[in-house]
Amino acid sequence: MLRITRNTRNLRFTINVVFFVFIILIFSTPVLCQDDPNEDKEKIVLTLQQCIEKAIEISPEIGEARYEEEIYKSKKLQADSSAYPQIELIAVTGPSPRARGDQVSSPDDITRPTINGIFGSADVLVIQPIYTFGKLSNLQEAASSGIKAAKAATDKKTSDIILRIKEIYYSLLLARDMKNLVLEIRDELTDSIGKLEKQLDQGSPWAEEAQLYKLKAFLGEVEKNLNETEKGISLAREALMAHLDIPQGTDFDIHDTSLTLEDKSPANLNNYIYTALESRPEFIQLHEGLQAKNALIEAEKSNYYPTFFLGLGAVIADASNRTRIENPFIYDVFSRTYGTAFLGLKWSIDFGITRGKVLEAEAEYNKLLEKKRFADNAIPLEVKKAFFELREATRSIPETETGYKNAKKWLVSAVANFDLGLGEAKEIADAAVVYAQLKAGYLRSLYNQRIAFANLSYATGADLKEIH
Repeated sequence: MLRITRNTRNLRFTINVVFFVFIILIFSTPVLCQDDPNEDKEKIVLTLQQCIEKAIEISPEIGEARYEEEIYKSKKLQADSSAYPQIELIAVTGPSPRARGDQVSSPDDITRPTINGIFGSADVLVIQPIYTFGKLSNLQEAASSGIKAAKAATDKKTSDIILRIKEIYYSLLLARDMKNLVLEIRDELTDSIGKLEKQLDQGSPWAEEAQLYKLKAFLGEVEKNLNETEKGISLAREALMAHLDIPQGTDFDIHDTSLTLEDKSPANLNNYIYTALESRPEFIQLHEGLQAKNALIEAEKSNYYPTFFLGLGAVIADASNRTRIENPFIYDVFSRTYGTAFLGLKWSIDFGITRGKVLEAEAEYNKLLEKKRFADNAIPLEVKKAFFELREATRSIPETETGYKNAKKWLVSAVANFDLGLGEAKEIADAAVVYAQLKAGYLRSLYNQRIAFANLSYATGADLKEIH
């Protein structure tokens, strides 16, 4: 009896390992909204690819990242527009003091104005930059690189979601396969218990009640494991529904029914590393980010020098109660007209402020450069880790398959011997536990291979090509 208890504990431990994955996944699951119970419910069945596409479509993380792209596009628009003429127009109107006569004499007194009219004035100033020592071109380059870096950040979020959906999807399949395994063990035990009970009723000399109690005790443990597998299925299913924004109560299922062997053969490790260096969103983001930071440094340095520009200024003003004076040496703010073109420069000398901004931009560049140095080492290491995990999982599949098939033969033989009165109940329990452990190991090998392929696709950036 002690041996059966130890075996059942081993079986329980084997099953419980699976559900630890589900608990971790659920912590990242958003809260679902309740649906209307009166609505018609149609069953939704999605493949892995459809789950990925839907998760990407409704993901708020990707939505947020895409708005970051829009921010940099607006900065690019601002930088491009700075090269065009800047036009300023000021138009005003108001009461006008009366002024009659000419530049020599007037019956009106400026100290005692008579306001009995209105005036209108329009001032136009057009400024066209002609040389900025590279400031405008560097701002344009920084904005362009910023757009590409933001796009890479969106791709990074997309890649994260692809990996997350694959993990949950394969975990759900693993949980269902584990449930089928437990059901298989339960059916064997139930069948043996039924035969033993029949033998006891018939008074068979090799039938013992102690054997019956042992089998029923083990069956109780199996039933408990069955409840845990069902809980794991429910958790994984709800986690997937949450990431797909499918309301609770919806009749939802996935297309696949069990884990299968991934028949793709791994490529050369160096090819995976090369692909990662070319396609991984983090590398693209860092490369474009460094270009943007470097352009911003040059843009700040251009503030050491003046900005040259062409200008055009024009003013037209008139009043209803004032005599227009044509003498160019006399200025009347209420009644005047002139226009002029000019060449100018703008130069700000700030005694250290520009220098501080340049140093700040250089520090931002160097900070990003350190991140790139880390990524240059960390990402190839991540690729190697995923590659070796894939190779290990692939190699373990045929070994575990052979093991569980032999254990199955042992279980069938133990059941047959017990039916003939040549074996004991503990022999069935021992065989069932070993079979369950080896079959569970085989299922985990299939799961590990699928996850390893998913991690390798993520590490190399190849997963993004799967959705395009």
